[in-house]
Amino acid sequence: MPDWPLKVKSKSFSHYIQGVKEQGIYPYFRPISRSWGTEVEVAGRRLIMIGSNDYLGLSQEPRIMEAAQEAMRRWGTGPGGSRFLSGNLTLHEELEAALAAFVDKKKAIVHVTGFSVNLGAIACLLTSQDTILCDRENHASIFEGCRASRARMIPFHHNDPRDAARKLTAAREKHPQGARFLITEGVFSMSGDLSPLPQLVELKRRHPELLIYLDDAHGLGVTGRGGRGTANQFGLTRKIDFIMGTFSKALASIGGFIAGDDEEVLEYLRHHSKTLIFSAGLPASCAATVLACLKVIQEEPERLAHLWENTRKAHAGYREIGLACGDAQSPILPIYIGSTEKAASFAADLFHHGIFALPAVFPAVPQGQAVIRTAYMSTHQDRQIDRVLEVLARLAPQHRVRAADLAEEEALRGTEKLAVSNPDPPDPPVGLTRPGS
Repeated sequence: MPDWPLKVKSKSFSHYIQGVKEQGIYPYFRPISRSWGTEVEVAGRRLIMIGSNDYLGLSQEPRIMEAAQEAMRRWGTGPGGSRFLSGNLTLHEELEAALAAFVDKKKAIVHVTGFSVNLGAIACLLTSQDTILCDRENHASIFEGCRASRARMIPFHHNDPRDAARKLTAAREKHPQGARFLITEGVFSMSGDLSPLPQLVELKRRHPELLIYLDDAHGLGVTGRGGRGTANQFGLTRKIDFIMGTFSKALASIGGFIAGDDEEVLEYLRHHSKTLIFSAGLPASCAATVLACLKVIQEEPERLAHLWENTRKAHAGYREIGLACGDAQSPILPIYIGSTEKAASFAADLFHHGIFALPAVFPAVPQGQAVIRTAYMSTHQDRQIDRVLEVLARLAPQHRVRAADLAEEEALRGTEKLAVSNPDPPDPPVGLTRPGS
């Protein structure tokens, strides 16, 4: 086989990955043989899971599993076709109505994955004549949708409304024709940051033609009144033109949707989103799972309250240990580490001590700013969180990942930069992509 460019690149990368595996610090694609939600079994060992997006712990709820089983008995294991053709189920349309009501929009369209929502919807909502302002830390699926649309894409600094305003004004002057979209996440998947949505919506006052697209994959079920999302939390649902959400986080399934108030635009999207009309429909068991989750969320608000209790407990423990962990704006609590190698080594040691937590590295986070991405569930028990904190307190000084350690290393690097003209190249990435939507 000839060594065409991809073959050369893949060979080099394969050797790198093999080397990481031989060091015992490769953290990805671990085969989980069984899950209890807050704990999982890997290679015969039972570990506490603190890297899941199952925020409300609903994937293990018996009533929800029964709803999935009942749907499977009625409709089978798969739809047998795309929704456009033979795979559209009454359950899909029931789910769309329930989702639209939940996020307080007139209409929703369900896709088979969250990634396919962003890829398909953004690609068909915009054209090459249009302009997109995109937060630099948006999910990979958003950037893929922007590229597929062929619209002008203008990134702005993460959570920086002033930078977005400057770039929007410049784009309007340079390209007065065409639509203008601003795309942001409600809760950012790696940092856990909450979007400055009020300041971004304020841009509509000076630019009334601006349309705002909110990816609320990690906010749905977690933020807002009764888990209705980030727009609801700020009282801005009416000001957001499109709300996108996924089922693979708090809704304990797989799939995604886009909702809005312009029913004509959504009807157009329903017939033109390539990832919808050229993909098989969502299995009935997945749709039934989401419907059951929505019911439980609305009937049992204590689940959300307990999620935040667990998040605050873990965050306070991180602070007491001295970890660099930022503010707890969401259930996502990243532990800032720095180098890729240190993050991989720390994650491997956590795994050895019975804690399943994964490093997020470039390109999921900026180069040299690797984190251990942790997230707690509503169903975690105090004894489990206490055990995690005990292990973190023991390992953090050994790996020098406390905030004071990182500050000391940063000061040392600053001194070294003054002494040498050619600093070491940045760490090579361990991962290939950020976690899926």
